[in-house]
Amino acid sequence: MIGLTLLLLAQVAPAAAPASREEIIVVGRRAEQALAACLARHCPPAEEVETSLQASVEQFAGGRYVDARRTLQNAIGRNRNHAADLPGPVSSLYATLATVAEHMGDTNLWRWSALNNVQVLCRYAGENNIATLAQELALGDNMVGLGDASGAENAYLTVQRKAVESGNSELAAGAAFRRAWLALSLERNRDAEKLADEAVRLAGANNRQIVELRDILHTRIAIQRGDAGAVDTLATRLRQSATGAPTLIFAPPIDDINPPSDIFKADPWHDPKIRFADVGYWIRPDGRTSGAEILRTSGLGQWAPGILRQVGQRRYAPFDVEQGSPGNYRIDRFTVRGTLGTPTGTRIPQRMGKLTIHVVDLTETDAMTVARREHLSEVLANPDG
Repeated sequence: MIGLTLLLLAQVAPAAAPASREEIIVVGRRAEQALAACLARHCPPAEEVETSLQASVEQFAGGRYVDARRTLQNAIGRNRNHAADLPGPVSSLYATLATVAEHMGDTNLWRWSALNNVQVLCRYAGENNIATLAQELALGDNMVGLGDASGAENAYLTVQRKAVESGNSELAAGAAFRRAWLALSLERNRDAEKLADEAVRLAGANNRQIVELRDILHTRIAIQRGDAGAVDTLATRLRQSATGAPTLIFAPPIDDINPPSDIFKADPWHDPKIRFADVGYWIRPDGRTSGAEILRTSGLGQWAPGILRQVGQRRYAPFDVEQGSPGNYRIDRFTVRGTLGTPTGTRIPQRMGKLTIHVVDLTETDAMTVARREHLSEVLANPDG
């Protein structure tokens, strides 16, 4: 449920210009070489931060999570004192580090990075700046991923209150809908429905996106109650422009990836490795997916069929395209890993507990694209725009 929660929450984030696949899937190590050259000539902080971000994305896309973490941490160490002049770029270092830490299973670093992302903007851009509030929503999303429902609710409620006070109805509605979906994930269906209605009221009945998201929430509840045709009914009503990000209506849970309990007894610290796969798939104009395939994998092994099956069963809102168009092509990164922890009797962090799956959209990743950072910079420059 958490995976679908985060996928849907991403759809109510403030809009940013879409990024092309070429901005994410980088061949070779050009960005790393550019960073080395930048550092050698003592380039200005703004250029160095941007180049560090590009290098970290290159490393992450290549499955080199440790290198990406090191690049970002080094860049933060060199540039945190420039946050007053570069609040957007420095906050992006923390936001990107949070994504990397999530996929590495380092929950302490994940939480620390997400908090610092918001704190930089609060201090240097202002608590009520729209960019700050947008990243505070992202903090709530991170708290959802960390399993901290109370922290997520507090973050969403704070943004909703501040957005209402400043007259930003769209942001307030996005925060309210996040609260609704969080309630749904906690099986508080009645609260979820009330909060979804509140989101529509805040946005206004003419806000098609929030109305559709409320309908998606109602569909999820109908499925829980055994209405097998709820997805088809909603899909026939929803239709969107092909230029926008696809709207996810339904995604089944991924098959349990954890081995039998006796394997845990034999190997109490579980598997030290991080495994990932990049899955490419088409979203056809009718909203169904097809052609899901593993484009690249690092030890995903026996979990690949279940992941492909989940992608193949997703349903998105139908969209309008020219006749004969194959639809939209997407690439998702699936990471399978345990959580880092320090067991009793040692100071060495090890992977503990059950394996979990973490997904990031490499086609249009809000936390890791040039477009996202450009959008953030524009908002900081024009906070009322």
